[in-house]
Amino acid sequence: MTKCNDYPREAFSWRKQSRGIFQGNPINLRTASLGRSHKIPESVHDVSCLLDHHYNTHCNGHEAWSFANKYALDFLALQFLRGIPKSLKIVEVGPRDGLQNEKNIVPTAVKVELIQRLVSSGLPVIEATSFVSPKWVPQLADAKDVMEAVQNLAGARFPVLTPNVKGFEAAIAAGAKGVAVFASASASFSKSNINCSIEESLTRYRLVASAAKKLSIPVRGYVSRVVGCPIEGPVSPSKVAHMAKELHDMGCFEISLGDTIGVGTPGTVVPMLEAVMAVVPVEKLAVHFHDTYGQSLSNILISLQDLDGIH
Repeated sequence: MTKCNDYPREAFSWRKQSRGIFQGNPINLRTASLGRSHKIPESVHDVSCLLDHHYNTHCNGHEAWSFANKYALDFLALQFLRGIPKSLKIVEVGPRDGLQNEKNIVPTAVKVELIQRLVSSGLPVIEATSFVSPKWVPQLADAKDVMEAVQNLAGARFPVLTPNVKGFEAAIAAGAKGVAVFASASASFSKSNINCSIEESLTRYRLVASAAKKLSIPVRGYVSRVVGCPIEGPVSPSKVAHMAKELHDMGCFEISLGDTIGVGTPGTVVPMLEAVMAVVPVEKLAVHFHDTYGQSLSNILISLQDLDGIH
């Protein structure tokens, strides 16, 4: 496993940025590497005046500064929130992506109860399982039984992962109404994970997409390792854009971009997003971030700001 410090991290000097705020200079809410010029409105100058006024009063300086600092942070939070879409869609993948990584096999009844509880929480889309070979993923060998148990649950859709036409046919026979295919932007990971090259994987998925189209079954596409790979290291945005475009062109109604080892930062995520947005309509993009190094929320926030209508 590649260590966190093997990946370049962007220097972010809060002292330098905050000095710009308090002196009345509009600041860029993103790092310079993002290539955008979204700045805080000039009304931030009012915050600067407030800070100066309270800091120079004869009352307790610490209390005045605390009040003014809180006001400034609340103001900045509002500026961040203004860039976030009014609604978004959550696709829950825990019953598949989470449980397939468990060391011990989770009983079918427990999986079904988990899905039932996720439905009761109000989630509209829950990826129930994966129709892969039990030899490779024994944790999901009960895919057919899980699908049979959730067929009558109302209030959510239950797509499943299908790695090839054989898996697709098994999923449809089990009652699946939607499927997903999973590709990697890293050639090394593709070879180690599904034992084929990137182009070979795309050939498989084109066959799945073609079969699904004949049955009017929606196909969702995943691109993994969109920022970094434990084998190859950093992954270039152009490779991710290529994979996303291929999935879009074969008919995937939505493409989820996944930092599946959690090494991304806003400074590496945004260039990747912008490369993908140049070749795939933004309304068809979704993001998936692991929190391995505590960066998932930051990456989600910057994605929400960068992709209006992100899922």
